Amino acid sequence: MKIKNIYVSTVALIDWQGKALISLRSEDKVLPNFWEFPGGKIKTNESPDDTIVREIKEELSLDINKKSLTPLSFNTHAYEEFQAVVFFYICRSWNGTPVSKDNQKMLWVEIDKLRNYNFLAGSKKFVLDLNNLKKK
Repeated sequence: MKIKNIYVSTVALIDWQGKALISLRSEDKVLPNFWEFPGGKIKTNESPDDTIVREIKEELSLDINKKSLTPLSFNTHAYEEFQAVVFFYICRSWNGTPVSKDNQKMLWVEIDKLRNYNFLAGSKKFVLDLNNLKKK
C-alpha cells in the first residue's frame, strides 16, 4: 500500500516580545490534542508562502504580506495514515489581532519554553530550529 503525501505550510508568528503563537488541535481533528504552529495544507497550484497567507487569514483573521515571511526549515514525518511534508516559516509582522475561528486554545509562548508543549511529531524539529535561531 502506497502512503499518500500531504504538503503543509506552517509559520511561527513571533511577537515583539519574542513569543511564538501556538494552538491546540481540537478533539474533532486528525491527531487531536497536540500543539501546533498555525498553517495548513497546500492546495493544488498554490505555493507554500501563498498557503501561509491564505491559512492565517482563514484561521486567525490576520493579514500577512508574503514579503514578511522568512523560510526557516522543512521536515518530513510519516504518520500512520500519511506522510507530511512540512514547510516552516517565521513571520514577525502582520496586521490584526489573532482570533481563532475554530475556537482552538491559543497561547503566546517564549521560544525557549516551546519544548514543554506536546507538539505534533512532524513539528518537533521546528521547536529546535527556533531555539537554534534564538542562540545565533
